[in-house]
Amino acid sequence: MYKFFKLLIVAGFIGLLLTLGSFAVARLKVGTYMGPMKPMTGLTTSFAFDGVDELNGRRFVWVIEYTRSKLPGVSRARFYVSPTGDMVATIPRDLDRRIEAWEKTQLP
Repeated sequence: MYKFFKLLIVAGFIGLLLTLGSFAVARLKVGTYMGPMKPMTGLTTSFAFDGVDELNGRRFVWVIEYTRSKLPGVSRARFYVSPTGDMVATIPRDLDRRIEAWEKTQLP
């Protein structure tokens, strides 16, 4: 019984470390995608176990959503990042171009 309990604790700890590492990689990917000026605030993060309708039911993605934005024409933005750190999709789809255009207007 002791060995089973110890194995369970070790497995839980390893699972926790993998989850925290995946979360950190997803946040880092989104931060790199937005650039140094960070035109969005109001962050919420969740993990979609059951799938995401916008991605045709793709399972297991981090959903990182920003509710306030300085970008013209964008009130909210959503990023879908895989557990391994690959950017799956963004909503709006042309978010990278909008961020680049906004950064050019911020330069002196």
